[in-house]
Formats: sequence, structure tokens, C-alpha cells
Amino acid sequence: MSTLAQGFALEALRVEPLAGFVSGPGGRERLDPKVMDVFVHMAEHAGQVVLREELLARLWPNAVVTDDALTRCFYELRRGLAHAGGDEHYRTLLETVPKRGYRLNAIVKPVGIQAAPQAPSEPLRRRGTLLAASIAALALAVIATGVFLWRMPDKLEATAGSPPPHSIAVLPFVDMSAAKDQGYFSDGVTEEILNHLSQSESLRVISRTSSFALRNEQLDVPKIAERLGVDYVLEGSVRKSGGRVRITAQLIDASTNSHVWSQTFDRSVDDLFAVQDEIAISVAAAVGSTTGGGRSARHVPASVEAYECFLQGEFHYHRRSPGDVERAVDYYLQAIALDPRYARAWAALAGAYSLLIGEMDETKTQALRILQGEAARKAVEIDPDLAVAHARLAQYFFHVARFQDGKAHLRTAVALDPDDPLVLGFSATDAIWKDDYAKALVLWRRISAKDPLSATSRGNLGYMLMLNDRLDEALAESQWALELNPDGGPSLHTNIARILIQLGRYDEASAGIRQLPEGNDRDYLIALLHRAPGWRQEADAALKRLAAAPRDVPATIQLADVYADRGQQDAAFDLLATEYRKIERDRAARPRALWYFQDEMRLSPYLKALHADPRWAQVATIPD
Repeated sequence: MSTLAQGFALEALRVEPLAGFVSGPGGRERLDPKVMDVFVHMAEHAGQVVLREELLARLWPNAVVTDDALTRCFYELRRGLAHAGGDEHYRTLLETVPKRGYRLNAIVKPVGIQAAPQAPSEPLRRRGTLLAASIAALALAVIATGVFLWRMPDKLEATAGSPPPHSIAVLPFVDMSAAKDQGYFSDGVTEEILNHLSQSESLRVISRTSSFALRNEQLDVPKIAERLGVDYVLEGSVRKSGGRVRITAQLIDASTNSHVWSQTFDRSVDDLFAVQDEIAISVAAAVGSTTGGGRSARHVPASVEAYECFLQGEFHYHRRSPGDVERAVDYYLQAIALDPRYARAWAALAGAYSLLIGEMDETKTQALRILQGEAARKAVEIDPDLAVAHARLAQYFFHVARFQDGKAHLRTAVALDPDDPLVLGFSATDAIWKDDYAKALVLWRRISAKDPLSATSRGNLGYMLMLNDRLDEALAESQWALELNPDGGPSLHTNIARILIQLGRYDEASAGIRQLPEGNDRDYLIALLHRAPGWRQEADAALKRLAAAPRDVPATIQLADVYADRGQQDAAFDLLATEYRKIERDRAARPRALWYFQDEMRLSPYLKALHADPRWAQVATIPD
């Protein structure tokens, strides 16, 4: 056992590895044993870059796990340090080194740990903090505690005097088949139950992305519930053999870690749909809710074979490894061949075509765009009560610049299922197009509450907070998104740098900018540093390079951003008007190009200063 495994200190924190505690000015925090193992290993290599591969081999020597397990450990560790230290500074001691690993930037000293006085219990300590805080301070406390944020939207939306809705996470059911080759099937059973539960108006259901993110982690139910911010956890297993299927499900109350309901179903595969419905209805009833299944028609496929093909498509669509979207299309088409009136398969096919189109040059996508529209129309025709079908048709109409038709189908989708994540995302985009950034923020809070472990959801929430000038919260959300996905690409690093610049934290912003490769993104951020002491000359030089570089739509928006931020509104409008005229001339061949250009304009925090100018309407309005 190493010396540090006995106990160590860094800054104002004392660490007791054997007992599992970190103590500091903010209180005493218990860390999960695996998280503490990570902390001790980082402390033993303080100041050094510890490779992700090294950590995985050290901590999980006899198991195959994904990088997600390690990412979650660092997420929990940073949160624990911030709580114990009583300051967000402690979160930043653990640095993510993109594409390599992590580094602990602190001086670590071995110490003999004395028995520490018992700190107040966690619920009591947090409750006291919240009671003493003003409304403004509460917003900061929400960011600091993390879990409370995930519950906040439902609490805010509950009617006066009524209790907040119950919340539940449906964990991926375990594949218990002999060959372990039915993972797609058990995942599909899980998602079907999840979707059915989501129909309840009095039950908040965590989305698939976040529930499935914990698949490889060895956590007990209370820890899972804390991480996802839920009251209940549903877990189970599926064993499929020939024409029989056995599903075992159990509902656990996270507050007591006790079973509320459990049952085993041993049925014919042909009864699968009825079993899934029965589980969802029983679970909802066990927590005093209903599934609301009568609110919209549910189209059941004509055969289990069609359903299995659909599940294979969903498996590949969600996995997104190279070639997976093409495989998803193939499976959806097989499902449709077996059941031509399978509306969900048609809607899923439209979504897969949209993804494929997004990866191609728009001039090469005409054939796929036609197929996308046909699939979405077919889904609506077969099941006009299927919200996702209307959402996919709205998406198609937006892409071909038929905006009135798109808005009509989006309204229908919202009326059918306002809490569907896809519908919520489209509704948030619609709010942005109406310049209603406050509404867009509310919608993204709801999306994030359903999907708390999604880097995409948290990154988008951070962006909405930035557009609403809530910069401290925006920074925290964006940094969390980067923790959840350290390889999230340049956009997260760019957003974090922009927020730091707007906050006037120039040293931190410039340190991150220096790590970016040379090119437009780096020059854009340097040009925005023109107010930073000692940076004006370098910022002016970066602006000249940006203005001289070849420009696509993102580069045009970046240059307009810099002009607007420097008060050069005429130059910004001249640039935007030139791009508008160029796209308008070519609109027949590229109908989505103008929508994309104007969407990027509306998502710019710097161009908001131009909205009140009469010239804004000339470049921000799409002709009918």
C-alpha cells in the first residue's frame, strides 16, 4: 500500500482513502470506492499526465469497460472536491488533457489522518444552504450541486401547492440469453417500457441516453439515483430463447433502497408487446401514477420479426459507430418490408436519412432528401397520432425551406407529446427563430433534466445560458459537458473561451486558445481578445487573417461577430448582406443554405446587438 493510500492533503482538503472521505471547508464528502481509487492514483502522479489507458488498466484490470466509466469517475471526483472545498476552484485542480488523459495540478502531502468530527448529514447541510440563500444565490447553488439542477425544471413547472412529479430511470435490461447476442433485443424492451412510461403527465422519465450511459458502471441504486436525480430506478433482465421470452423487472425506491414492485413474465415472444405495456402500467401504478396510454394511438407492428428488425435499427442508430447509420437504414427497411404499415419504422427511417444527409455536401443529397420526405409523410399517413412522425416531417419541411408546413407539423407534434426529446429540441429551435431565448432556455432545461448525463444536452444548455447572458451558469454547464465528453471537439472549447472572454477572464481564455491549432477558430477567438490588456496588436493581426481567409457560413458569422463586438456594425451588416445575396441567388439548388445561415446568425451571442437595427430584418427574414 502506498504512503498516500494512508492519507494525504492538498490545499485545504484532507483525504482519508481507507474511510472513503474528503474533508474541507465545505464539509465532509464520501467518495465511491472506485472514485477514491482514481483520486489516489492521480495524487501519486500529481503534476503528471496520467494516460486514460493507464487508468483503465490499473482500475479495471479484469474487466472490459468503456471510457465512459472513467469519465463518470472524474465527474464524481470533481464534484466531490468542489463540495468538500466549498469552492468551484477545487473542481479545476483536475485537468482533462484532450485525447491523452488527466493531470492533478496540486501539491500533495502525505499526512496521518486523525478521526474527524462528524459533519452534518448531507441532506441537512444542503438544505440549510438553500434556506439561507437568496434567489440569485440559489441559481449558483444549483450549478454547484449538479443533481438539484436536474430536478429543478419539474419543481418549477409543478402547479402551486402540488407536489413535484415523481421521477424514474429505466436502466438497460441485462441480456441473459445463453449466447449473449440479444443485447439489441433487451435494449429494445427497455426503451419500449421507457417510452410508454414517458406518456405519463405525472412522471418524469430520464431519457435513454443518460440511463444507458451507466451500463458498464458497478454502482448501487442510491448512487445511480443520485447521479440521475431520480426517486425510483427500474432494472431487469431479458432471456430470449426460440419463441419464448422471460422478462424480470424490479422497481426500487432510491431513498430506502427497497423493492416497491417486482415480477417475472414468462411468455411467448408473440406476447412481447402486451408484456411491455403491463410492466409500464404496473410500474406507474406502483408510484401512484398512470401511463396516459390512451392519449395517443400506439401502432404495434404486425410481427415480432418486424419489431426485431426495428430494434436492430435502433441499436445501430444510437451507437453511431462508423457505418452504423447505414446499417440502421437497412434494418428499418427490413422492418418496413415485413410490415409496410409500421409507422415508427417509417419515422425512424426518415431520421436516419436526415443524419446521412447531414454528413454529405448538400448538392449531393437530392435523392436522399426525397426519400426522407417520403418516409416522414408515410409515417404521418399511417399513424397521425404519432408525435415523432410529425416531428420528422417538420424536420423535412424545414430542410427544404417549406417553413409554414414545418411549423404546422411541429405544432401537431407538440400537441401530441410535448415532452418527447426530439419534439422539445425542435421547439427550442423554433423559439430561437422567434428571438425568444428565454423560452428556448426553459425548453433546454427540460431536455437536460431528462438527459442529465448527455454531453450534447448539457453543452446546448450551456449555449442557451450564454445567449441569455447567464454567463457563470453557462461556463459551469459547458465545462461539465467537456467533462462528460473530453473529446467533444473544438466547439465546446470555443464556447468556453467565448464565455471566459465575455466574463473578462482573459488569462483563462487565452490559455485555452493557445492550445487550439492555427486556423479560423483560433484567429476568431484571438480577435475577440481585443479588450484584454496587452492583446490589442495580436487581436488586430488575427482579425486581418480572418478577413483575408476563404469564408464559408461559419467563417462569415465569426467575422461578423468580431465586427459587432468592436462596434463596427456597418461592416458586420455589409458582410451579412453580401452572404445573404449570394445564398439567395443559389437558393433553388440549395434551399437549406439560407435557413442554415440565418440559424447561425441567431445563435451568435455577439450579433444579438444587431437585432434592434432595421437592417437585421433584411438579412434575418426568409422570403415565403
